[in-house]
Amino acid sequence: MPIQRSAIILMNEADEVALIRRDKPGQTYYVFPGGGREAGATLEETAIREAHEELGVDVQLEGIAAIVRFNGLDNPYYWARMIGGVFGTGTGEEFEDQSSGYTPLWIKREELADLPVRPATLVQELTKMTERFYEIKLEDN
Repeated sequence: MPIQRSAIILMNEADEVALIRRDKPGQTYYVFPGGGREAGATLEETAIREAHEELGVDVQLEGIAAIVRFNGLDNPYYWARMIGGVFGTGTGEEFEDQSSGYTPLWIKREELADLPVRPATLVQELTKMTERFYEIKLEDN
């Protein structure tokens, strides 16, 4: 059964977006920091927890940028602002296994379209963005 997920869109002053590079055997792709909702947690709490676990930062959510439909579920992607922590110091279970291939990094927004970033529909919106968008509905196959 699919698990509802939430994620963040974190940008810095250099117009870069925080992503996680996933290196798997024969495949490399990028995702927005986020993960599955745990029992009893809200989607907002999930996004904040995942930012800390995957990036090592504390964030404040600033509204839903997009709701991405995947596996029959609506998954929110929140605008986030870093309010503490040190980028790249995540300590989540993803980092316990060195072969898991999780690498947090900053990518220039203009370069997103040239990389295999999931969800691609969100990347399309971010690359053409001139100002923040809110609660747009997207599909991800």
